[in-house]
Amino acid sequence: MKKRGFGLVLVCSFAMLTMGCRERVSPRVAPVIPDRATFFPLDEVTLLPGPLYDLQQRGKSYLLWLEPDSLLHFFRVEAGLPPKAAPYAGWESEDVWGAGPLRGGFMGYYLSGLSLMYRATGDKALLHRLEYTLSELERCREAGGDGYILAIDHGRELFKRVASGEIRTDNPTVNGSWAPLYLIDKMLRGLRLACVEAGQRQALSLMTGLADWFGFEVLDKLTDEQIQRLLVCEHGSINESFLEVYVLTGEPRYLAWAGRLNDRSMWEPLSEGRDILNGWHANTQIPKFIGFEKYAAYTGDRRFDRAAWNFWNIVTGRHSWVIGGNSTGEYFFPESDFERKVLEQGGPETCNSVNMLRLSEVLFAREPHSRIVSYYERVLLNHILAAYDPCQGMCSYFTPLRPAHYRVYGSRDRSFWCCNQSGLETPARLGRMIFARQDRDLLVNLFVPAAVRWRDRGISLEQYTSLPDSSSVMLVLHTGRDRDLSLRIRHPEWSHQTRLRLNGRALSPELDSAGYWVIRASWRGVDTLTLDFTPALSTECLPGSDRYTALLYGPYVLAGRMGRDSLPASFWRGIDNGANRVIPIPDRTRVPWHGEELASHVVKLRDEPLTFGFDGAEGSDTTIRLEPFYRIHFERYTIYWPLCD
Repeated sequence: MKKRGFGLVLVCSFAMLTMGCRERVSPRVAPVIPDRATFFPLDEVTLLPGPLYDLQQRGKSYLLWLEPDSLLHFFRVEAGLPPKAAPYAGWESEDVWGAGPLRGGFMGYYLSGLSLMYRATGDKALLHRLEYTLSELERCREAGGDGYILAIDHGRELFKRVASGEIRTDNPTVNGSWAPLYLIDKMLRGLRLACVEAGQRQALSLMTGLADWFGFEVLDKLTDEQIQRLLVCEHGSINESFLEVYVLTGEPRYLAWAGRLNDRSMWEPLSEGRDILNGWHANTQIPKFIGFEKYAAYTGDRRFDRAAWNFWNIVTGRHSWVIGGNSTGEYFFPESDFERKVLEQGGPETCNSVNMLRLSEVLFAREPHSRIVSYYERVLLNHILAAYDPCQGMCSYFTPLRPAHYRVYGSRDRSFWCCNQSGLETPARLGRMIFARQDRDLLVNLFVPAAVRWRDRGISLEQYTSLPDSSSVMLVLHTGRDRDLSLRIRHPEWSHQTRLRLNGRALSPELDSAGYWVIRASWRGVDTLTLDFTPALSTECLPGSDRYTALLYGPYVLAGRMGRDSLPASFWRGIDNGANRVIPIPDRTRVPWHGEELASHVVKLRDEPLTFGFDGAEGSDTTIRLEPFYRIHFERYTIYWPLCD
């Protein structure tokens, strides 16, 4: 671990973020079931140099690279205005699977990405793009005259047929149009974040205009059964989006519409604890449960709360891979199928993990517990961080888990997949779970380089670490005059033992029921707490199988570098989501041990960068290098090792 002089940078960055802030829109409605913990605003959390910081910077670069006029092309077309620039390729304008393009699919995430990244970094160039894009959407609304601001081909005619009762749904289409409710949801979410994160009051008017158009012109003309039929098609978390309009306006009609947009086929069986997920499209379902949990919070209906918790427990316990992602080829499947699915090239979808992180955040706020953070950490460090290429910062659609396979990434201007869409906002949200507050306690959840300033109390904390290369973490706490504080630090299950020292003195703090060390001290104004972990080298079997095993070092999944044989000419794909060339699984991936034996034959080769290898016993391949998976790109890798029969 190396401490660097970030103190002045931290102070300056907070000062910069405080200057010139727009007046952000505040909630008008309080939840019936309040949160027990809250996250710090993104402008109170600063990522310090490290992998998450690097990803954040690449994400910001891509947001600034995108041309808003190209993303606005079809919005202007549908409003009867001449476009100012050609549209982007890929899903934005090309036919996909016979369902046509997902026109305007990027816009909602572009708005949310700009808003969140501006809040996180204070870069005014992001704000200028956001303001310009909102002004152009306002022109589209004025031209249309009815609040409708979507890029769907002949969208008004589509929804007029729906409102008349003509509803032919499958997944992913409504009357042959690709996911129109999903597009409404993403626009509402992007406009909401422009309000609450970037202080754009113009966005509130655009948001309520679109919500009213859909509510009055479509939802109010349909029966509940017709709406349930409409919800067969992927619709994101449109229930959450309408609920958030209610929270910002206090108008009861939005809450009523949100209730009608709760998909009964999911919340009813999951509220009873039934796992009915096998065969369902995974990312169609996950966002709904974010909406269910928020609906429970603002109505007090515990059935929706039970549905969200049961879903989270079922997905994390029965449907997830070692990297934390779930499904293969976008669909849930039973545990008995993992052994067959591991050989496919589809792997878990990045969108799924993005939404599982969002659901985890909502549930953690309701019930702060280390087990939720442990899952969040697994996904963040091993799926999300690994999904972005280190050169252009573009996101993978699938992460194949077939031994000796590889992954590809979206291109900047030729793909525009759903995972690139959610990938626009993810780099801005990396600081969300690192710290939290519970009453007057400060919680440290994730051990990554970052700093937080609790602005209301004048308290700040800097966290320095170079995990996984070093096993130490140093926290520097500045309490100033306000020293009424308990520090709660998550006790990670991946450390054999941990030595804690406060200002050089050994500590043995109590461990609370939520899995946090509780440190109460006579704070001196500036205090240094050091944590020395002993990360465990462990194995994790493939769910439902004893024929494949994965390796972990602490929270990091280890993967073997398997070379560059038969790789594609380019790793950045266009309209397809990565039709990877499959090669036979090499014999060198097979290890001559079973289960936990595997870990005993792994030796550390060096600390920086962290590298392991096999010890050569029983003929194992000593040329294979094992590293944290997120560091391996543009070559083949093995995560699940086939075991000898």
